[in-house]
Amino acid sequence: WYAGNYYYNIYNKLSSKAGGGTEFVMTFALIQMAVGAVYSLFLWFAPEARPKPKMTFSQVMKLAPLGFCAAAAHAGAVFSLSAGAVSFAQIVKAAEPAFAAGVGYTVYGSSISKAKMVCLIPIIGGIWIASVKELDFTWAALAAAGGANVAAAFRGQENKRTMATPGLKEAVGGAGNTYAVTTLWATVMLIPLIFITGEYQKFDQFVAMWNADGKAGTDGNLRWNTIMSGITFYLYNEVSTIALKKISGVTHSVANTAKRAIIIVGCAIAFGESMAPVKMAGCAIAIGGTFLYAIADDLVKPKAKAA
Repeated sequence: WYAGNYYYNIYNKLSSKAGGGTEFVMTFALIQMAVGAVYSLFLWFAPEARPKPKMTFSQVMKLAPLGFCAAAAHAGAVFSLSAGAVSFAQIVKAAEPAFAAGVGYTVYGSSISKAKMVCLIPIIGGIWIASVKELDFTWAALAAAGGANVAAAFRGQENKRTMATPGLKEAVGGAGNTYAVTTLWATVMLIPLIFITGEYQKFDQFVAMWNADGKAGTDGNLRWNTIMSGITFYLYNEVSTIALKKISGVTHSVANTAKRAIIIVGCAIAFGESMAPVKMAGCAIAIGGTFLYAIADDLVKPKAKAA
């Protein structure tokens, strides 16, 4: 899980550098998602790999909103990672619980405890502090990462709502198949963005870069880095889903918080990005707030009285 997420960020940034930054960002997002879609189809058709879902057409259509949210979250994340520092994009992504709380409350009528509301203060404040001294700060990267958080929040809520449909959970056949179907839908949803952004008009230029000579495994090889980013993206998300089923929600949140810290520092070192004290302090505050948010209700929950 950790390794897959770390290497996804590395491969994604390398493919962006080799492919002209944000010039073909939606093309990158589509290819990455398509790689995962091909992999999921392979698992269904490979002998004894994974049982196929037994879904009706209407049940498949019910997962379309999930695919849309997944496509929006992925497109925003890829753009933010391409437009600015990887470490900064990850700091903003660490605030995902704050966005989830906001979307849940305003759109779905969900409520959060006062303890969790207090924990949103260091999350938001930490991001602001980290942004002040970010050398590679761009409003585009901040907006894209924030948009990805909003889409991810909607995806979480839609997943809960959709999977509550009678019979759908059994028809899909598990969390792995749910993610696979969502990935297939997201791939379809990303195709129009190639035309909306006008990237299709420069497709010949992209093909030339894709076919350019370059040794596989090197920083400048666009094809290698893009395909590997797609594989690692799919695998780390699926492993995260499996991990959530094996461990408690609190343990998963703690592990996810530690993962953010490792990736932020690791990517900053790998790409020589700014590690100014103010940025690291803001990072620590935001991640600490995220951790407290995950366990806040357990900390304030009254202990059961002994019989």
